Amino acid sequence: MWRGPARLRDRILLRIAFYGLVVVAVLPWLFSSLIITPHRQPTHDPEPGFEEIWLSSEGLRLRAWLLRGDPERAAAVVVHGLGDSIESYAGVARRFRARGHTVLLLELRGHGRSQGERTTLGGREREDVRAALEWLRVQNLATRGFIASGVSMGAVAILRAAADREDVHAAIAEAPYDSFRETMAHHARLLYGLPRWLPVVPMAIAVAEWRTGFRADDVDSVAAARRLHSPLLLIVDGADPRMPEAVVRRILDAHRGPKRLWVAEGEPHAGASLNERYWETVDAFLLESGV
Repeated sequence: MWRGPARLRDRILLRIAFYGLVVVAVLPWLFSSLIITPHRQPTHDPEPGFEEIWLSSEGLRLRAWLLRGDPERAAAVVVHGLGDSIESYAGVARRFRARGHTVLLLELRGHGRSQGERTTLGGREREDVRAALEWLRVQNLATRGFIASGVSMGAVAILRAAADREDVHAAIAEAPYDSFRETMAHHARLLYGLPRWLPVVPMAIAVAEWRTGFRADDVDSVAAARRLHSPLLLIVDGADPRMPEAVVRRILDAHRGPKRLWVAEGEPHAGASLNERYWETVDAFLLESGV
């Protein structure tokens, strides 16, 4: 008996099953790996004047560089972005030290020489920032409180760590994203052309949550800004399609206290500190904030 139609039907069903498996399992797993896998940069020993120290955050050893300053000034914690390391911010640390501040450059989990194989883009990294603040407090290096400064993922981490704290007297956030889910949808469209309605992105987020133990809904800079007590300087990198001004303004609008927004014209993502107006802007903000 001729079974051509039946065999054709079976092949179609097999193809549907195969592509369904790809959409339901393979693609979410692959995209979750893109979300949670950091890219380590080359590192080197501390530059002259810096002390290398090691912190503990949720059982992970994190590298940091310390530059001691005036104990009568607020201590600054500076946090890098995704795929970066503390080496990139030695110059920033020296400028803070020139104002008299003790500075701690924090290397987040999964980056540089710090332990950890996963990143959560500011989710669990909040605990890394909290560990840095606590270390400075225990060492009596932050008797006048803190300045929290971060870039991109680091900006999200410092905003979340500073929320509800009375001892953070100024926050500087360059290129933070608004919420984890929104930035994943935005980047999926920007980098891969995936529309929002496609279920791959929320499924990939669910897999990333399962693999790393964080909750995506908790990673929300807008919500953190509502609970931030300190003055806030938000920096937009003018040539950055990843965290454009509209995204950063959502965080600005949520903050109820003193705040400033500066657009670093022509600068790429995480490039504001190289702008000639960067320190003029930061110095003016810190003076206004009394630190």
